[in-house]
Amino acid sequence: MKTLLKLLKWTLSRGTDPQNFLGAAWIPLFLSAVPGRSKRRWALRILSMSPHYFIKPDLPKFRRMGFDEYLESSAGDIAASREELYRNVFRNALSDASTVLDFGCGPGFLAAAADRDGKKVHAVDISRGALACARILNGSERIVYALADDAGLDGISDGGVDAVVSLAVVQHLTEDSLDRYLSVCARKLRDGGVLALHIQSGNDVWRSEQDWRDDRTLGGRVKFNLGLHCFGRSVESYLEKLASVGFSDARAVKLVDLGLSDPDNRDTEHLVTAVRRRAGTPSGL
Repeated sequence: MKTLLKLLKWTLSRGTDPQNFLGAAWIPLFLSAVPGRSKRRWALRILSMSPHYFIKPDLPKFRRMGFDEYLESSAGDIAASREELYRNVFRNALSDASTVLDFGCGPGFLAAAADRDGKKVHAVDISRGALACARILNGSERIVYALADDAGLDGISDGGVDAVVSLAVVQHLTEDSLDRYLSVCARKLRDGGVLALHIQSGNDVWRSEQDWRDDRTLGGRVKFNLGLHCFGRSVESYLEKLASVGFSDARAVKLVDLGLSDPDNRDTEHLVTAVRRRAGTPSGL
């Protein structure tokens, strides 16, 4: 029954393109009509319809909470974790950046951490619903939220940002989508700009895209077509892709070695940093 309810929530809230959870057109319209005093509560409820957020309801500290109290408490945990990720994982990579692109921003918690650090943030996502929630939960004059389509990305000048940050995005992209994603990152960065890419390398849970495509069981087909893709790739494959689209000086470090207190996957979560170099520009940090 729980699985059926999850599928129903995902179906009602999905956009038309793959992996576009909360992309349904009704979500921003609904949130715009909600009275101001109730917008935060409903934004959190909408986020709970996605498999990306509020995924640990069985933790002991939540057991005596009502639903809205649990969502608020869980949102506080997410905000604190993004603050820690920004401080320990991303901040050094962004030290020379005044303008940042958060590519795949979701509800904006990482963008808000960069905003508090004084950065101007372009925050884009494929999900209209996630962006509507972000504007309510993490709105700021220095954060510009936009849809990650041609029109939204055209609003960011090519070569116009100092750094691109990517958190928990690329492991959900197919190979073709990942190639397009990295090409856009390269195009939007200035010469010498930095990409800070959170990746998940493969393990027994994070199967390759081909493994998922080869799984012809009913559960495998449903998960691939309707569920949340979680593709594991080798660190080396990411470094090769980055080199192919104009990045140099790429390096990978485990999140646990950067001082993160408790990454979900201690041995497989990495931060990959790379520098955008256009033709004729010498490499070397």
